[in-house]
Amino acid sequence: MKKLICYLLIALMAGCSTNKPGVSAGADLKDQRLSTDFTDEGVKIYYTLSGKLEKIEVYGQADVWKGNVEAVAEADAMAKLVKFVYGKDVSTERKIKLIGKAIEKAQDESLDSFKNHEGVIEMTEAQLTQEAEKSPTTKRSTSAMRNASVLNQTLVETVTTLTSRGRLTGVRKIKDYQLNGRKTYVAVYVWTERDQQTSDFVRSRMRSPNQ
Repeated sequence: MKKLICYLLIALMAGCSTNKPGVSAGADLKDQRLSTDFTDEGVKIYYTLSGKLEKIEVYGQADVWKGNVEAVAEADAMAKLVKFVYGKDVSTERKIKLIGKAIEKAQDESLDSFKNHEGVIEMTEAQLTQEAEKSPTTKRSTSAMRNASVLNQTLVETVTTLTSRGRLTGVRKIKDYQLNGRKTYVAVYVWTERDQQTSDFVRSRMRSPNQ
């Protein structure tokens, strides 16, 4: 009996060693995180292969000589977010096409060279544009486009909430720096799903102090 138990333990340990995090291709694929940097628009989004929005980064700028740089940079960041989801420069169709291509490529092949230190596959708008224009439609690309459409809808709803008060709400500034010989102030603001959940929880507790 003791020998049988020992054999079972050895088998279980062997099984665990072959299923470490990162080894299972299926798990990796399902949980893979991506980001697309729309550099010219000052917006970077993080999401998963299934089209789940995880994080938004937006870069706000202000001329230092004008003063009040933080307020001006925040207003610029808000304007960029609104323009990104509703404007003409990055049309909904094009945005979905590029994000869909990123999802398709991440499903279709290894993109280790694009991974950052956190394991996120990072691709820019420029890197995806050529791929999106020349690729034929396949079952995989159709599925990726569906996920991209879901992501875009979530993005629109989220940005609408963040900007509904006429200023950025539910975001935090993660860093700032200066460019052009300290003439331009840049602030980077971020929204994350986790921050949103925390904010919603705190707000609900404040509304119901006896709970």
